[in-house]
Amino acid sequence: MRSKLYLALFGICCLPVFAQLDSSTLRAKLGQPLNQETFHVPAGFDLIVDYGIGTTLVCKLEVPALMPRDPAAKISNTTELKQRMYDFLADLVPASERGKGGGTMYFRSGLISMMTTEYENVTVSEVQNDTQPEKGTITIRFKNAGCQTP
Repeated sequence: MRSKLYLALFGICCLPVFAQLDSSTLRAKLGQPLNQETFHVPAGFDLIVDYGIGTTLVCKLEVPALMPRDPAAKISNTTELKQRMYDFLADLVPASERGKGGGTMYFRSGLISMMTTEYENVTVSEVQNDTQPEKGTITIRFKNAGCQTP
């Protein structure tokens, strides 16, 4: 009787070990993972970079919609903080790399808005929530051949 109790306790303790997911299980169910890096920028935010599968070409850049507030500069205007983030992105991906500009599409549903600008080589999208402007993101997607999803 006592051995059955020990066996049951052993089984309960070891169950989480057998229930763990591993990389090969996830790859079998979901396919290849993203090739992604996160860079912590000195200005106080993270730049998330996705690369193409099997390549080092950048496919997507994602940053917050607003540059973090600098207490020394005493800037709290969201328009200026947004412009500073766009200036950072313009330095990172200049107009020469973006290519010729196309149209801009604006979509709004309640408090959520999305603005997308098409360029020859990239698409720039900004998603914003009016109640939480600090939660918005700006994404630049490159139109490289290695970035096409199947």
